[in-house]
Amino acid sequence: MIAGDPSAISARLAAHAESLTSERVTLADIQAALGEKSICVWLLVLALPMVLPIPAPGISVLFGIPLTLISAELSLGYSNAWLPARLTRLSLRRTDYAALVARMHPAIRRLERLVRPRARSLASPWMRPPVGLICLILAAIITLPVPLGHVVPGTAICLLALGLMEGDGVVVGIGILTSLLALALVLLASAGLLDLTRDWFLG
Repeated sequence: MIAGDPSAISARLAAHAESLTSERVTLADIQAALGEKSICVWLLVLALPMVLPIPAPGISVLFGIPLTLISAELSLGYSNAWLPARLTRLSLRRTDYAALVARMHPAIRRLERLVRPRARSLASPWMRPPVGLICLILAAIITLPVPLGHVVPGTAICLLALGLMEGDGVVVGIGILTSLLALALVLLASAGLLDLTRDWFLG
């Protein structure tokens, strides 16, 4: 992607946030603003709020549920995202959405400058199902009650989505390594929680 390109995701989201007049914004509104149903675009937009400290009530539910569903669709080889009407009607306040986009914009711009077509074998169509399965596992991890357990998995999903979207196998590879790190951190945190629980019961 070219920095400053009006077709870039960051530019489209910023323009949408500035044009809003209604008090609430639905996922259907966001989809219309993006102008496409690409699974990778949706994964990036839904996962990035998990990485950034965004004070929007219910954001993990609003974005976490469709993130899991879309990850499952990618694991099945789909290229376009499908969300049931009930999910597309989920909404957040306009002020929360504007704050969300403002926080996301610099991060998306940096990611857009990072990617370029390279090592295409890791970003080819045959990689979509395994990457989708990885994203599905990461989306499940995000829902676990682990302190900061959504940051590393969210980062990994962003990298995987952007790498596939832009044909950048290097970024996909970094995303896979980040996914392994996320899994290791969750396993360590879970072991720690189990130890604390056992100590509490045994006194």
